[in-house]
Amino acid sequence: MKELVRQRATVSFAMLLVATLVAFWLTVGHGGTVLSEGQALIWTEVIVLAFVKVRWVLLDFMELRSAPIGLRLLYESWGVGVAAVLIAFAWLVA
Repeated sequence: MKELVRQRATVSFAMLLVATLVAFWLTVGHGGTVLSEGQALIWTEVIVLAFVKVRWVLLDFMELRSAPIGLRLLYESWGVGVAAVLIAFAWLVA
């Protein structure tokens, strides 16, 4: 049992669960049809958490941690780019 707890994938999975719970806690009760500045800030935080989760999945479950540096940079820059576009959109709509 100790080996299972010490594995990187188990720790990553636990952190993914924590990040999901934090994102859920941030968004409960903050829904609406029009984004205000406060809601844009909340969605920015949720998008950043989603980026962190995507990065953990890519590095630990898709084994990009040991991939060639070019491939790793491609996927990391893709994640940053998508997160930046979504954050910009959230603030433009607010």
